Amino acid sequence: MRLFSFFNTSLRRKLFLAFIIIGFFPFLTLLIYTIFLSETKIVNKIVVEQLERTDSVARLINNHLNSLNKEVNFLSSLDLMDDLLVEDIDKRVSRLLTQKADDFNLNVALFCIDTQGIIIASSKKEMLYKKFNTSELTHERASYIQGKELFIYSKIHTSFDTNKIPGYLVLQYNLNNLDLYLTHQNTTHSYIINSKNAVAIGENLALHLDFTTDINSVISADHVVVYKSLSSVMQDWFLVYAVDKSVALAFLNDFIRFMLTISLFIFAFILYFSLRYSKDIVKPIQELTRLTDEITKTQDYNAKVEINSTDEIARLSNSFNTMIQTTSLALERLEEENSLRLKRFTQLIEVFNTIIQTKSEDECINTSIKEIAKLTDKKDLYFIEKKDETAHTEFAELYVSDFEKDTKIFFGSIALDIKQFEDKNERDFYNSIASMITLQLDKIRLIKRTLCASNAKSAFISNISHELRTPLNAIIGATQYMMSYELLSDDQMDTLSTIERSAQYLLEMINEILDIAKIEAGKMEVNLKNVNIIALLQNCYDMLYPLAADKDLEFTLSFDTFEEREYQTDPKIFQQIVLNLLSNAIKFTQEGKISVELKKDDKYIYVNVQDDGIGISEEDIELLFHDFTQLKNTMQKSYQGTGLGLSLSKKMAKILHGDIELFSEGIGFGTRVIFKLQY
Repeated sequence: MRLFSFFNTSLRRKLFLAFIIIGFFPFLTLLIYTIFLSETKIVNKIVVEQLERTDSVARLINNHLNSLNKEVNFLSSLDLMDDLLVEDIDKRVSRLLTQKADDFNLNVALFCIDTQGIIIASSKKEMLYKKFNTSELTHERASYIQGKELFIYSKIHTSFDTNKIPGYLVLQYNLNNLDLYLTHQNTTHSYIINSKNAVAIGENLALHLDFTTDINSVISADHVVVYKSLSSVMQDWFLVYAVDKSVALAFLNDFIRFMLTISLFIFAFILYFSLRYSKDIVKPIQELTRLTDEITKTQDYNAKVEINSTDEIARLSNSFNTMIQTTSLALERLEEENSLRLKRFTQLIEVFNTIIQTKSEDECINTSIKEIAKLTDKKDLYFIEKKDETAHTEFAELYVSDFEKDTKIFFGSIALDIKQFEDKNERDFYNSIASMITLQLDKIRLIKRTLCASNAKSAFISNISHELRTPLNAIIGATQYMMSYELLSDDQMDTLSTIERSAQYLLEMINEILDIAKIEAGKMEVNLKNVNIIALLQNCYDMLYPLAADKDLEFTLSFDTFEEREYQTDPKIFQQIVLNLLSNAIKFTQEGKISVELKKDDKYIYVNVQDDGIGISEEDIELLFHDFTQLKNTMQKSYQGTGLGLSLSKKMAKILHGDIELFSEGIGFGTRVIFKLQY
């Protein structure tokens, strides 16, 4: 990987490597082919040639032996052979045999033997009347080999009586005669060998061949050998040709040595060529890179690359010079445009900041006209209220929102013809100012509308709440007075208790609604004091402990890690929030435990309320902080309330720069509420 990285980091190194590969690869391919493939091809070619030669020689030998066999059969069938029955054998048979033996011009002997095995006629006088072993003469005509002697024989039948056999005609053939068919060269060796007894004719190289097939080739370390079996006349005999491998491959080895020697000179030449031309090719690119780095550092786009050639690099350099000139002109125009855009953007921000300060529609329109007049130097700008007056012009029209119908309505126009600006960016600039004006008009109208609605709602809630509290207090007082009368029956007492609870419930709801109205109207007053948080929390705990005890709930308060000192907050709002949270925990817990823990970190005081109550599903948690919201599920049907407790507590916590967070693992798994207060 480091080697690849070394070449990948430099174009010159890549070119250098490419030149070496391109220049040396064909030579290297030829060398590899010569070393690893040429030898195989030469050897295979030798095998093919020797197989053809072996087949040809084997065919000649077989034809030669067959002709001898035919000659013996022919001679044995001559009528002249009837002379063998005469006691004084006619010399004509001997002369015939001698003449035939001379015609063969080979080391052979032709002779006739009688039924007793005595040679009675022969081409060689020294063989006459000698005893011949006839144990092999078992057929009408056949042949056999003993040592290096081939015997071809045929029975002799008289012409007048074919059943009368005077003897045998035998041809004794010395197998060394076959040496005439063998090759005698320094590099090629041939011989005939008996695979059974290793008797050889010719030059025996003792190659230890395994004659398992009739024809085969063997490649050893020193020779390329082929062999072929001869015909049935010489059964178990094989004709072998062996070529000296070193001589056959001598030219190839000399060529390989020449190639290896010349490769050093070729590699040196390629190395020199690669170094020189890779440097020449990369030099203009290096100059181009240097100039690019210089332009990047100095931001001087007037520099140029010197061109000293007409090749592709020169065209690249020329294109680079053209690009630098174009870039320089583009940067100049861009700087001018950026300067103008920055100026326009600054002006747009200034106009925006001025317009958003306006409080009324008239002030917004008048201020906008003054600001646009400063930008355009037009002193005759004015506001047009009716759309008909702008029907034949292209003034900056203003459309505001109709909140009741959720549509845009025509508000008026500023007598500024935006179409007069040829630059699209200038038109967009003044259109943006028009959009700002309409947004500010929408804001003013919406604030006005919202304030009217909010004031009306707050006034209504305040008035109706005050009107309801007076009779409710009277109902509660009268009910409590009647309940103190001792002569009331149980049913009457139950009825009065129901009236009192209902009135208290309504009074509590009215007080919560009044608190929400005060918060939304911004009239909730915060009275910050240095107070003892532990004492406030303990007071809330003591107030609600009887309610928890009535339901047999385990109710605990812990503040062991809390630093006991005074903190600044509104004690009334703080206690109201804590009481709401603890009341909810007791209300929605039938059995188990409610724990209250007080702790803090570097920024917040935390009041953690954990209960074993009915729990809340994850998707319903956020709904609890909406006004007048109660969850609808089978576990909460038996609990009544206004749905304002958590919403009111969260809004009060926000007033104290705090927050309320609620967590639950689901229905039936309890709830954990965290009231955090910044100090």
